[in-house]
Amino acid sequence: MASAASAPADFSVFRTLSRSTASLERAAPLGEGMAISQWSRSARETLGYDSPGHHTLSLYLQGGDKSYRLGHDTLHGGAGKFCVLPAEHYSRWSMNDTVHFLHLYIAPERLAREAVMRLDCEPRTLELRDRTYIQDDSLIDVCRQLLGTDWTQPADRLAASSAAETVLHHLLNQGVARKSSPPSRGGLAPAVRRRIMDYVDAHLSEPLTLDQLAGVAALSTYHFARMFHTSFGEPPHAWVRGRRLAHARSLLTAGKSDLAGIAQASGFGNASHLSRVFHEAVGVTPGQYRNARRQH
Repeated sequence: MASAASAPADFSVFRTLSRSTASLERAAPLGEGMAISQWSRSARETLGYDSPGHHTLSLYLQGGDKSYRLGHDTLHGGAGKFCVLPAEHYSRWSMNDTVHFLHLYIAPERLAREAVMRLDCEPRTLELRDRTYIQDDSLIDVCRQLLGTDWTQPADRLAASSAAETVLHHLLNQGVARKSSPPSRGGLAPAVRRRIMDYVDAHLSEPLTLDQLAGVAALSTYHFARMFHTSFGEPPHAWVRGRRLAHARSLLTAGKSDLAGIAQASGFGNASHLSRVFHEAVGVTPGQYRNARRQH
């Protein structure tokens, strides 16, 4: 997921709000494919989002009782109410009172990776449900953790990132549905998909090539690359990079090796390469990550 959005400004909904009368209180990246922001607004205004290209979880923190989504006029906002806005959704919002709210932005590639790993299914078979002004006590508890951290500090950003991961998993367990129409053909068979996953995880410390993975799938390199992207929601190099980072995080948490050893074990070659990629993806250095995990 080398090109996945990470900075708040990479996300369309954030940019739309930045051009509106809303006031940004704080914002931060939360690792690869996720970012968070906190806003307030007091002016009457109508806002719209047209297929923003990413998922958004919105939580009203205060106010919003007179605000509503056009087409859902009987539903009104208010403190503690959530909206789940899928990447391809269309919406118009009438904001009629002072409101404070929290946004969590999720790149589709990030949700796709979690769907493959946690649900063992192709992302194209699932769709995130569009939901307006729902109440969810378990999400409230997690969002309190997000609100109670200083996103600029490495240790707190890690805590916020962990809370955001919990939200992501909650959405996968509670907020997705199987698409009613049959998916298009062209993906890898479930057994082949699992074989590729197992092979990658077993050879993370080694150089992995596209030809090598195609051989495991018994496909030509060209067809394997296309079918992999269909089944995993991202190209092979991005998926492998994500698994390397996940392995590096687990080794850092265990604290059983130095950075050079962790870099080699997770396939990054040397500590410098690991540090650069890790910081780009997670938002903190490997050393900061390990120290923060020890503190928690």
